Amino acid sequence: MDDQRHQRGFTLVEALVSLALVFILITGTAQLTIHSLLVKRRADCNLRTAELASSKLEHLRSLPYESDELKAGFQVESVRGEGLLETFWREWRIQDISSNMKRVEIEIFSENFTQKKLRVVLFISKDLGF
Repeated sequence: MDDQRHQRGFTLVEALVSLALVFILITGTAQLTIHSLLVKRRADCNLRTAELASSKLEHLRSLPYESDELKAGFQVESVRGEGLLETFWREWRIQDISSNMKRVEIEIFSENFTQKKLRVVLFISKDLGF
């Protein structure tokens, strides 16, 4: 009997408990990693959406007030991100508020996140020059 008490090694129960703990730790780490990747992807999409809105606003703002591109109407274009697999849709409406002022509304969203849209409004004044 003394020989059995002095044997070294793990019992089956100890090995199973150790494997269960390792499995729980690995599963938790994997879930955290997946969640972090999803959050990063959404943040990248938000950043790209803001960049596309800003570039379109700057382009329209730089045009002369009488430009054909600033005539009242609605336009849509798709924009493929550089190095991205995602396509964004950019829509803009131009309204003549008065003879000296226009309202430009730009809405941008990703094909993958259509429920999350960015909307920006710009007023352009002929008298002020912007």
